[in-house]
Amino acid sequence: MQIQKNFQGKDTEPNINSKPLPPGSFGLPLIGETIALAWDIHSFYRQRLKKYGPVFKTHLFGKPVIVFIGPEAFTFFLNQEYFTRENGNPQPVRELLDWDALPLLDGEEHRRRKRLILQAFMPQAFDKYIPVMEQNAAYYLERWEKLGSFTWLTEYRKMCASLSNALFVGQTPGSDSEAVGKIMDTFIKGFSAVPINLGFNAYGKALKSRDWLLDYINRAIAQHQEQPQQDILEVLLTARGEDGSTLTNDQLRREVLHLFFAAYSGFYVALTLLSLTLAQHPEIMARARQEVNQFAGDGALNMERLQKLVYLEQITKEIRRFYPINAATFFAKVKTDCEYKDFRIPKGWGAVAGIHTTMHMPQVFSEPESFKPCRFAPEQFATLPPNSYVPQGGGAKDGHRCPGEDMITVLLKVMAVHLLRRYTWELLPQNLEFNRDLFPTPRDGLKVRFGIYSP
Repeated sequence: MQIQKNFQGKDTEPNINSKPLPPGSFGLPLIGETIALAWDIHSFYRQRLKKYGPVFKTHLFGKPVIVFIGPEAFTFFLNQEYFTRENGNPQPVRELLDWDALPLLDGEEHRRRKRLILQAFMPQAFDKYIPVMEQNAAYYLERWEKLGSFTWLTEYRKMCASLSNALFVGQTPGSDSEAVGKIMDTFIKGFSAVPINLGFNAYGKALKSRDWLLDYINRAIAQHQEQPQQDILEVLLTARGEDGSTLTNDQLRREVLHLFFAAYSGFYVALTLLSLTLAQHPEIMARARQEVNQFAGDGALNMERLQKLVYLEQITKEIRRFYPINAATFFAKVKTDCEYKDFRIPKGWGAVAGIHTTMHMPQVFSEPESFKPCRFAPEQFATLPPNSYVPQGGGAKDGHRCPGEDMITVLLKVMAVHLLRRYTWELLPQNLEFNRDLFPTPRDGLKVRFGIYSP
């Protein structure tokens, strides 16, 4: 007689089929609740959490799915005894990522490849990238100083296309690098488009952009093999596993595509929100400026100097907790019949965990709708339950957390230092409500008046 295991690991009799499914709705025939998800992905999870609680069922992309929200549920979702990412994601996501990339893998191959990729995101590697970040910052800060007034989201898109281009394929700042951002924007729109390839529609254009980007990365790999450079691609080319294994060129181009996509969107959204936050909270800006003047008032930056900016790090963490950046993890598939909180979780169903909603649970984060960097003071951060702060996924570093998580922190600190050393800005009249994009930003793009700071 087969024995099942429950969440606490206790043996249970094989009467799991008598357990109820989680609450929720399968929506309309065939399409389920996919349209509601695509219409506003963040509201989708928030509304159903409020209605059904931290575990509920739905039907997305032609498949029944269980959604897990909150630290305990998120931890259960990460258990590889019950869930796998292999073949867990909807076909459009797998097609856009060219079928073979970290978010789509699990098991030993995922661990092997993840450990190779993490070599490009170790603290010692960041000292190679910080000068590139500073070079990009200087280029655009000079431009913004001349402009005086501008829409920052537009400018940050240009800057982050340029920066991603520099970090991942070794290009220099400027209009050529910015042009890649437009290709990337078209690619990103495919993730929330109707997944039918008509060539001329959003999904078809996204697939064409994917192919252009893969070819672009292929050319960069060939150039790096002829002439090494100080960037992420070079580290990945030379990364070696404990068994001496490396990434093949095919694996490398797909992983760089995935990282480029995650970095570009993550960079411009996080920087826009940093600038918005500091403008809306002058007391936070003043304290951060004081810390910058004390520990990084002038000169080139490195990891040692950045690590002294403790309050600035708290701001970067609270930005990623507070704002609706990532709605959910990539999808997984249920490997075996199991149960959670007396609910039946059927084998073969899809599964996903809510990210933003998990970080807004009032049981963990008091007054979750208030912006409070102090909640990430080192002594408070250390007491958080496992998988309660999951802006880029949870679990172990070599699991399914985003490998570039620490790079976002470094970039936000570098940019904040250069902004606060010399500049100030104020918001112009505008609509600051967030749009329904995959990565939401203020509807009017954050219009500001920018100038030199005078104490």
